[in-house]
Amino acid sequence: MIKMAPPLLRQAVIQSRLAARLSKRATTVVHHQRAMMMCTSSSATPPLYAQPNQYVTGVTNDQLEANQAMRDWYNANFPSWKEDPETIIATDPSLIENSTEEETENDSDEEELITNPHAITLPEELSKRNIRPLVAYLRDPDNETGTRNCDRLRYPGPNDDDFPLVPGILHGSDPTANILSIDPSSKVLVKTPWFEIQRELDRYASGRNGSFENRVYALTIFPSEDAYVGYHKSVRQLNKDDTTYHLDEETMTVTEIPGAPPEVLPDRTPIVENVLVIPADLQLHPVAHAALCVNFIRYHAMKPIKIPIRTINEEESPAMKKGGFIAFVNTFVECLVEEGGVIPERIELECTGLRQKDVVRRERLIIPEG
Repeated sequence: MIKMAPPLLRQAVIQSRLAARLSKRATTVVHHQRAMMMCTSSSATPPLYAQPNQYVTGVTNDQLEANQAMRDWYNANFPSWKEDPETIIATDPSLIENSTEEETENDSDEEELITNPHAITLPEELSKRNIRPLVAYLRDPDNETGTRNCDRLRYPGPNDDDFPLVPGILHGSDPTANILSIDPSSKVLVKTPWFEIQRELDRYASGRNGSFENRVYALTIFPSEDAYVGYHKSVRQLNKDDTTYHLDEETMTVTEIPGAPPEVLPDRTPIVENVLVIPADLQLHPVAHAALCVNFIRYHAMKPIKIPIRTINEEESPAMKKGGFIAFVNTFVECLVEEGGVIPERIELECTGLRQKDVVRRERLIIPEG
């Protein structure tokens, strides 16, 4: 039968709870990390005992050692509390020392990260021109066209193996590859993984202040049957620790259950590789702002491309320091980039010395080489 604690003891317990909640509970975190490292397979795992805060939330071993009244109250209400200290006790005390040494050794060594062997790597001549990779898949003209079929691509069911795909078209002319826009074969139906588009939107945004639709991408197109989410896993997802732990409440032992090994996928061959494109006709959901449709226009050297304008040195303008702003007539500059030239992300507008009612002209634009 549980006895009631005296008022002073209850006040001490309440104060200890508040102190534990306000503190970062570093001791608990350290011991928890040690416990996670000590967990091995069920055959080699020593018994790991529960923590005392399962009886009173926030109580630590240090508080019990410092407060005699709390120890007496624990002895009266939980006679077995000494068998369940907060510090994780194994059958062999040397395991704790060995685990601490292994922890310091592992911290000093650099972990080898698993990389995705199927990730798209651009050649150096494209990456140095500020061109980023993008992956798409062919669309079936018979089963993946029309409103209903495209909605199935955007919103796959919970039992479907597919992942969200954004429908679109690759079109436009490219004289360097003898492709003319009047040729019907120049229009290619494609579907782009939703997270590929969202990754670029998060980085560059869209609309008046964005540059997603004003950038050049190297588009690689794979067959429709090769559309599988495993090919798009990032380094963080591949190196995620999927290890789980099972607690046996009867023996209070923890068993480590290792995660599944990395999935081995077959190699795939692209239909079109590193074709330069510019995103166009981006349609977003009015509420969720998720991509619903995006087309791609072929790009080649000396083809006009709109590059957004960004202001610099606003603090050097007397008018803008007082809250003034520039009323843009054009927020983009149409430029022609030479063959092999770096495609800039923005054109900088020098604001030094701007005063109220000044007219900002082309002379203030800083045009990079090429």
